[in-house]
Amino acid sequence: MLTADTADTAETVAPTGRRALARERTWRELKAAALDEVREVGPAGLALRSVARRLGMSPAGLYRYVDSRDGLLTALIADGYHDLADHLEVALGIDTAALGDRERPEPQVPVVAAADAPVEVRLRAVGLAYRAWSVTHPNEFGLLFGDPIPGYAAPADGPTVEAMARVGGALARPLLEAAAAGRLRVDPVLSDPTVAGPPGAMDPVLPPGTDRAVGPLLLLAWGRLHGQVSLEVFGHHHWLFPDGCEALFRADLERTLHDLGLVTP
Repeated sequence: MLTADTADTAETVAPTGRRALARERTWRELKAAALDEVREVGPAGLALRSVARRLGMSPAGLYRYVDSRDGLLTALIADGYHDLADHLEVALGIDTAALGDRERPEPQVPVVAAADAPVEVRLRAVGLAYRAWSVTHPNEFGLLFGDPIPGYAAPADGPTVEAMARVGGALARPLLEAAAAGRLRVDPVLSDPTVAGPPGAMDPVLPPGTDRAVGPLLLLAWGRLHGQVSLEVFGHHHWLFPDGCEALFRADLERTLHDLGLVTP
């Protein structure tokens, strides 16, 4: 039974909860409308006034949710990285319940690798998940990895940096597992300071005691696979593979595993 005091409390709390839910819903709709705008005009053409018009909202109302075009771009880029990271982590066997609250659809990946699966199995899984997300989210991929957006700079130590670190961590995980197990084929030339980078530069990525040559090996391996994905997403292979380049990507993935010393021909 409600007393006068508890009734007053209920009346105070309930509207606040409803307002918070309504605000969250509008924020999701705002970002979806902004992403639609990016698909049509590109990131450089994103304008708050156009996004507001899509939502039937006044430009002044939009500023209750975001302070600038750059703030909106930052939110979209961070969302993209987090969604990609979710897909990569699911491919590596992390349960979706561990991903926390999500505003996006559940990740769908081609292969899920168990935590105790051989590293080559885990590397295949995360590589295929990277390609699958990219070709099914071409506009988001372009937002993350396309041409720099004129006039935009991601805030230092901001949400895009944190989100991008999740992607890098997931991509690196199976290769670092292989390095820890002594299974990576590491070319001595990668230890050259001009290749490995300044001392300590890769410390945030490499566990203590890891051969410094593993750092550039990570960059080269993923740069190679990212290059294949980029060529496909941006349509450069469409003339030869109008239905997609999955077979080509899988072949290069196997070549990469071989070059890393993880599989034999």
